[in-house]
Amino acid sequence: MLVSEGFMRIAVLMALLSGFVCAQNPISVEPDKKPCGCGPNSALLYRPVVHAMWDHDEGGQAYASADGFIRIAVRPAFDPEFFVDVRLKRHTPPTIVAYSLPEGARTVNSLLEKALKENPCADAAALAAMLPIERRTLIASKKMQNLIQEFFTLRLAPRRTPDLIQLDTTEYEVEFVGYDTLVFSSDDYGAPMVKWAQSLVSLVNATSPR
Repeated sequence: MLVSEGFMRIAVLMALLSGFVCAQNPISVEPDKKPCGCGPNSALLYRPVVHAMWDHDEGGQAYASADGFIRIAVRPAFDPEFFVDVRLKRHTPPTIVAYSLPEGARTVNSLLEKALKENPCADAAALAAMLPIERRTLIASKKMQNLIQEFFTLRLAPRRTPDLIQLDTTEYEVEFVGYDTLVFSSDDYGAPMVKWAQSLVSLVNATSPR
């Protein structure tokens, strides 16, 4: 078979270019290590991790004995954030679990950043299990039970953003998980839901101080 000189020159040139590209991008295979891709972001993982914490503690078969959960996240502007999980029981008083950060930590994000440096490929469930968050469990008192009943009578109405914005407020996020799912978030101390959350959190902290 006759091959033209021009074709041979093109073939040689392509071979040289292929070798150069391989030299610039060497492929190293380490069977025991898997790349994680882009670096994880603690801010993006915040909500999945907090929800994984609640889901884990509430149990995989939680609805066998509970008929709903009221989850409260409290995020002060300058003080450490904390959480409260109200587990509504079918035949017994609700169980309340209060979550607080370890001494010296102010946000879950700060704990996540540290955990991600040591475990950059960990998923939300694994990260939630790593965080050194303290838990206090108590049975709802009669006063707490009455307050929990008030939760189901609250009327929610959208509110416009006020002209004056405060930077030193505390944000309250309340999530109800049951037959329906409801999520409410506000730093407006005049909102009925915020007042309700403040009252319950105060009772919890008075009963079981952080």
